[in-house]
Amino acid sequence: MPDQYLFGRFALRPAQRQLLVDDQPAALGARAFDVLLALVENRDRLVSKNELLDFVWPGLVVEENNLQVHVSALRKLLGPQAIATIPGRGYRFTLVIDQALGASAPSIASRPALPERTLPLLGRDAEMATLLELLEKHALVTLVGAGGIGKTTLARSAALARQGALPDGAAWVELASLTDPSLIAGTVAQALDLQLAPGGDALPALVTALKPMQLLLVIDNAEHLLDDLAVTVQALLKGTPGVHLLVTSQIPLRLQGEQVLRLEALAVPEAGSDAQRAAKHGAVALFTERARAADRRFTLTEDNVRDVIEICQRLDGMPLALELAAARMPLLGARGVAERLDDRFKLLAGGSRSAPTRQQTLQAALDWSLALLPETERDIFQRLGAFAGGFTLSLASAVLATDELDEWALIDALSMLAEHSLLSVSTGDLPRYTLSETARAYALRQLQAGREHDALRTRHATAMRSFFDTSPSDWLQMSDADWLARYEPELDNLRAALSWAHCQGDAQTIVALVGAAAPLWHHLSLHGEARHWHELSEPMLGAATPKALAAQWWRAAQWAWSAVAPERARAAAEQAHQLYRELGDVHGLYAELAGLAGMWQEPNAQARAALEEALALERPNWPARERAWGQRAKADVARAEGRMADSRAAREAELALRIAAGDERGQLRAMSHMADLALALGEVDEAVQRGRELVAILRARRSPSTLCVALWHLIGALRAQGDVKGAEALAPEANALAQDFGMPAQRA
Repeated sequence: MPDQYLFGRFALRPAQRQLLVDDQPAALGARAFDVLLALVENRDRLVSKNELLDFVWPGLVVEENNLQVHVSALRKLLGPQAIATIPGRGYRFTLVIDQALGASAPSIASRPALPERTLPLLGRDAEMATLLELLEKHALVTLVGAGGIGKTTLARSAALARQGALPDGAAWVELASLTDPSLIAGTVAQALDLQLAPGGDALPALVTALKPMQLLLVIDNAEHLLDDLAVTVQALLKGTPGVHLLVTSQIPLRLQGEQVLRLEALAVPEAGSDAQRAAKHGAVALFTERARAADRRFTLTEDNVRDVIEICQRLDGMPLALELAAARMPLLGARGVAERLDDRFKLLAGGSRSAPTRQQTLQAALDWSLALLPETERDIFQRLGAFAGGFTLSLASAVLATDELDEWALIDALSMLAEHSLLSVSTGDLPRYTLSETARAYALRQLQAGREHDALRTRHATAMRSFFDTSPSDWLQMSDADWLARYEPELDNLRAALSWAHCQGDAQTIVALVGAAAPLWHHLSLHGEARHWHELSEPMLGAATPKALAAQWWRAAQWAWSAVAPERARAAAEQAHQLYRELGDVHGLYAELAGLAGMWQEPNAQARAALEEALALERPNWPARERAWGQRAKADVARAEGRMADSRAAREAELALRIAAGDERGQLRAMSHMADLALALGEVDEAVQRGRELVAILRARRSPSTLCVALWHLIGALRAQGDVKGAEALAPEANALAQDFGMPAQRA
């Protein structure tokens, strides 16, 4: 920064915080001085009101009229024409600076090639520390990430932090607008203010000019010139030992010695976080800061934090998308922005005019990224819009593979998409590929505009039907943890397949998926979703429905309605029981008989007959989870018949089988029933102890329906113990859970 700025009769001295008029100090307040300094230092452009407010009153919320007061005072001192007002936008300093004295001697570090950071770096402390460490130790670092992820902002901050550590500072080379790769060396030289000899090859001349220097050279937005830039970078690495290079790109250079730092999305809080916790996450911090820049009245509160979190989650923590969304806040508010995210490409189209064209809209940012891909990879990216929530290689092959695109070609294409930061890949024995919600929305939009959309969505639904066909049988053989690891990730794909099949009127696919999805909905306590699809699909059952599909559907319906409509669940179980009997399906028949046996709360001959037939069918070599159903039925029938000790013995046998099967959800339900049995047997203190232990476990698990039952059992035990206040304290939580599942509330 210069020691002083001279303009007419005035001299502005930043270090001394002094304005001289005819060599005499002017009476100028601290805030007015800050306003003047900000305008003078940014005299080549308009300075917005929000920028001035943040500079003069950092961290405070003040009214704009405070700013107007100081601008008026400055005009009285400097003349009415010194500061121009741009209506509705901000101010600009208009006097001509005659001279800026006392600036340091010209050097690479002080040249305007390195852009200043005009906005704070938010949510990137860990990445900044890692990047600075890499720059200190290595000659070439490439900052890689998707378009709009914040590479330029982080690189700019790192360059500003490092420029003082090197004798020749840091310089910035912008390649976004460069289309001719032969001009790369000349563009670097221009950014460094180097005069290369005319004619001949510019690269050797550039290497010679930089050889004695020690500086950080930042090359921004390199992805579209990567092959030619690699040649330049390799020459600089070989011939300029004092030059450190930081490259930003959507794709690594893949050079020897290159250190790649992949920039991921900003951290997003979990749904339900309060404002204080949410504000500690990078995505919320950035959105809040940008929203406040657009509207000084905005603050993050308990009233709007839910909407802000939804915005951050659905925009995948992507900084560019968050900034574009924040710009809509003055007109729409947080709820209005969140409600319009399904149409995000129209919503997020009002970027800063000072930003590069490709970053002024979300659509433009993705258009730029896709233009870097070969045609085959662009087509595959578009087709991936058929998936929701990610996919495995086998699912991608089932939907996308053709005679021209075998699995190996698909692997190569997915690898390129991941390298271009358009696709994330999870680690593990079975890698999972995921498009961000925004990338998926873009791909689906492109797919819908083409001719392949309907065929691909149908292939996707068919693939999901085939995948979930094995879900019920796998459920018998696998532990909960292993089974959920396989099937839960495909929940969004299941929903997309059901939605498409419903749109197409594909009754058989819907019936098959609804029946096969029952264990997953059951495990995730998505009972309302299960009932919704059963209501929609029940009219689709008919004579043309294969018996095996119908039986599986009716069995699933029994689960869906058991908690809220016992008679409807019993009717569904009867239908499934009859169909499995006609099919000669021993395992299906056993499951339905065991289910029927437990559907009465009082002695019942039908329940007793169903239990006896089920136990006669059971074989000792069946999976432990399956045999646990027989013990559960024994416990239910014994309880209904008043044989509490026999019921407890059966529950203990059931629990042992659940543990052997790795059936965590079944274990918890068995434990809940055992606590209730303790109460029925008059062991009140044990019932309370078991109930408290179980509720503590369930509150940390994803088993809200089991928690609801356990709470009611504990409430009953507490009342029996005489602890009415303790029972009443638990009732609101139990009733809230019951309401979520459509179950009737109870009184404590």
